[in-house]
Amino acid sequence: MPSKGGKVIAVVKVFPEGDEVSLDDILNQINQKLPKDKYSIVKTDTEPIAFGLKALVIFVQMPEELEGGTDELESLINEISGVAHAEVESVSRLSF
Repeated sequence: MPSKGGKVIAVVKVFPEGDEVSLDDILNQINQKLPKDKYSIVKTDTEPIAFGLKALVIFVQMPEELEGGTDELESLINEISGVAHAEVESVSRLSF
């Protein structure tokens, strides 16, 4: 992921349309859809929502100076089949 500026980690919570939707399938679709030159998934997790329903939590590394910030990332994920809603919960600058 070449970039002149710094990197950030965006934590995105992805809510499925229902408990019958496979979070693994959603994650595979996200991996296929995100442009590799901008985004890299570095970690995934799940978080209970209610009544056995779980949200997918993904940690995405991206360029800090990306035009539009996290808007494109949210839009791309929200277009995926089986996703009810995706929202960026936090963004943190990476420092090495």
